[in-house]
Amino acid sequence: MIALNYVPSLAGPSWNFDRRAVRLDARILTKIAKVGKHLLRVALVAALLFACARDWPESALRVEIESLPDFNYLAAADGLRIENRYSEALLVVETGYLYAPAAMQPQLLDEHAQIEAERDSLLRRVREVGYGALTGQGSSNEALAGAVASDLLVVGDFRDLTIQGLHAVRGEATDDTIMALSAAGIGFTFAPEVDWGVALLKFARRASALTDNFARSIARLARRALQMHSKDELMQVGNDVAELSRNAKPAAAIGILRHVDDPEMLHRAAWFSGEPGGALTLWLGEDKALQWLKTADAGSDHWLLRAGRKGRAGIDLLAANGSVFAQPHFLLGLLKGFYKGNVPALLEGWIAEYAEAIIGVICGWLLYELVLLIAAVAPARKRA
Repeated sequence: MIALNYVPSLAGPSWNFDRRAVRLDARILTKIAKVGKHLLRVALVAALLFACARDWPESALRVEIESLPDFNYLAAADGLRIENRYSEALLVVETGYLYAPAAMQPQLLDEHAQIEAERDSLLRRVREVGYGALTGQGSSNEALAGAVASDLLVVGDFRDLTIQGLHAVRGEATDDTIMALSAAGIGFTFAPEVDWGVALLKFARRASALTDNFARSIARLARRALQMHSKDELMQVGNDVAELSRNAKPAAAIGILRHVDDPEMLHRAAWFSGEPGGALTLWLGEDKALQWLKTADAGSDHWLLRAGRKGRAGIDLLAANGSVFAQPHFLLGLLKGFYKGNVPALLEGWIAEYAEAIIGVICGWLLYELVLLIAAVAPARKRA
């Protein structure tokens, strides 16, 4: 504080300033300002560290997924070929061309050729195609092709209605989904790709490869299409199934359909199957992969693709720890309030990708600020 001295005199009272006290008080104020500045900087860096620490679980999960061994495309394709599951084997080989090591590529080419040679055995193909066309059922790709071909020619629709009618006459259970799709196939002329998708749905239903919820949804859409004379909704489903079949091969597409609950999930799966490696990821991940697509944010699809390159083990790990993505990043949430473009998404991906480095730099910065703060406080404590 400033010291004032009272000096009496004949001319009247006077006050003198103590200059030494003024200089001392100025130094104290300067020290307080300096310490306060360091405290503020420490607080800001600590807040930044707290904000970025939210990305640590995501980064740890990424490291854990990457540490898993890569999916063995060659062994998986060979096992499927031995089981005569040629469509799925080709899906595995073709995805292996994208992600397998260069040393495995010649072996994958040889496996591809062997799969096609076994698949193209003429007598077996003719027999299976005929069986599929007559019954609408079968377990091979050729039987599937025969059943679908008959549906494309409307012959299959009449066949299925006749079979369901015989079940009804005998007092046996009938399938509303097959009846509704067959009636819609007779009542409408669809585009070829939609016909293919609807025919594949009927085959999947006959093979018990559709969930009850999804089958009921399809039956409702088919009946509504006939009642309203509007086929748009049913065409959308047919388009999605056709796209899924193109990307994943028909047999693998039926395997994916086993875990689809509604047309919305089908649409999401059809889109994702077009991503590099997406079809194999859906086929390997089954219900876990589809549930991830249904519940996760659209910007997190790359995590599912990354996990799929590790096979089922990677997808299982992602499904078990995926809750770390459910919490929104509050710092970037503020940025999204100011920006409506792609800047927040870019920043979020960048922070998640380099979380270890960013957090390390911030920790070093925080330590540096603490050292400066201690250095600023220590002299004042020593004099005291």
